[in-house]
Amino acid sequence: MKSSLGVVLAAVIVVALLAFEYWQYRDAQAYREALNTQLIHISERVNNLDQRVQLTKAEIDKLQQSSLGGLIETANDALIQGWSAMINSVEKELERAKQGIAAQPQTKQSNGSSSVDPAPNNGAGTR
Repeated sequence: MKSSLGVVLAAVIVVALLAFEYWQYRDAQAYREALNTQLIHISERVNNLDQRVQLTKAEIDKLQQSSLGGLIETANDALIQGWSAMINSVEKELERAKQGIAAQPQTKQSNGSSSVDPAPNNGAGTR
């Protein structure tokens, strides 16, 4: 009888442990489902907030461009670009003129002309 009581008691303990483990498993499963639900909800909120931030940034950019400072900055950029284009054009023209001047004496010397006196001496200037 003692051995049958020991077997029954062992069986009751095993059943109680199995029931406790099953309860823990179900509790952990419910906790994971709750966490997943919260994670999905938080992800949706983050996405919505991100969209709102992007819209707000676009509105801020639009306001900055239409504000006085933005208009001045845009005009300043246009002025700088215009000056840069003008300076580049002047540099090109100066380079072209420099090349033309450098080529000019070579063509005079190649024509066979000797040194030319810029002021002819007609004798009027000497006494």
